[in-house]
Amino acid sequence: MGTSKGRGPTIAKDVNRQLIYRQMKQSRETTRVDLARTLSLHKNTVNAIIGEFVETGFVEELGQQAQSGAGRKATVIRFQARNKWAIGVQITSDVIHWAVTDLYAHPIASYSVPLRDASPDSVVQSLLSEADKLLVTYGADACVGMCIGIPGLMEEQRSSVIHSSHLGWQHVPLLALLKDRLSIPLKLDNSVKLASLGEQWHGSGSGSNDFAYCYFGNGVGCSLVASGSVVRGSVGAAGELGHFVLEPDGPLCGCGNRGCLEALVSLPALLRQISEADGAASSEQLSWDAVLDRLHHEDPVVLGVLRDAGRTIGQALSYVVNLLNPKLIVCDGPLMQASSILFPHIESELQHRCLSAVIPVRVTRSELYPYASCIGAAADAIQTWEAATYPL
Repeated sequence: MGTSKGRGPTIAKDVNRQLIYRQMKQSRETTRVDLARTLSLHKNTVNAIIGEFVETGFVEELGQQAQSGAGRKATVIRFQARNKWAIGVQITSDVIHWAVTDLYAHPIASYSVPLRDASPDSVVQSLLSEADKLLVTYGADACVGMCIGIPGLMEEQRSSVIHSSHLGWQHVPLLALLKDRLSIPLKLDNSVKLASLGEQWHGSGSGSNDFAYCYFGNGVGCSLVASGSVVRGSVGAAGELGHFVLEPDGPLCGCGNRGCLEALVSLPALLRQISEADGAASSEQLSWDAVLDRLHHEDPVVLGVLRDAGRTIGQALSYVVNLLNPKLIVCDGPLMQASSILFPHIESELQHRCLSAVIPVRVTRSELYPYASCIGAAADAIQTWEAATYPL
């Protein structure tokens, strides 16, 4: 299905096609009769457009509807979400996460590919190599697009990365480096903001119009959803939870300030604190997996550091709750593998520091780890394609 060209379909038909497409997608299974009734469209209009959808693979006929009594039985039709597919990508400093999804952004496949290094050249080569494989496997003609999540700040058009401390990038025109090699539509966005979209579509944020998504890993990120939309701010930097200053004389942060939340509870900061408590000269020999193993055995040093981290996170989140009054806070990232220790202290701090009017706020762990950003990226590619393919 395409857009109107020359003496092709009329604007009215384009509008009806969009209405029927969206209703079919929402209903999943229905009948032509029900579509006409729901959308207040003439049955001939619905029949003609559904005929196109059957021909182009968006709709499958399942057979006659079971019903009692006399009269002609309606034919049940089903939306075919796998008629098209999307690619969602999240880039980190050591791995690229991938998701191939249907038109509901349900993953058909999800996996991770290690990175040799995080230089722009290495990332571009990895993206091109993997995307080419997917286009061959699933069919380039059916791909609606690819969206890529980056842990960093984008320029206004979101085609270039202005700065990413986690990747060590400055002014990298990523989309320009890819467009000459990939013929599919491409988009770029902040990975944490895309993750909040993933939570809206298929995660804990589904059905919630006001929530905060917080990521805790090598860095700390946050995306705010208000009235159903991601809050971006004037330069797209809204939600910098990781750079709330909690200890003005605390450890130096990568942003140049001291005592930022990221400098206190990111994985490198926690590994350093545990190593110092162990009396080790450095944290280079300590891994997060080793910390989790020690946590499983109730190591007192690890328990103490994580309890302090929970209280610190709770303090930072109390500012978000008092300011924005979200209904829900979704916590994600590798640190949340220790959520059973962290959450009681986070919730205690929220109870202590937040106004009674904004409590209770529900704190939950993401169920999409580590693919929330990939699912959100695919959802963004789908939304863009649907808006362009079915013009009003």
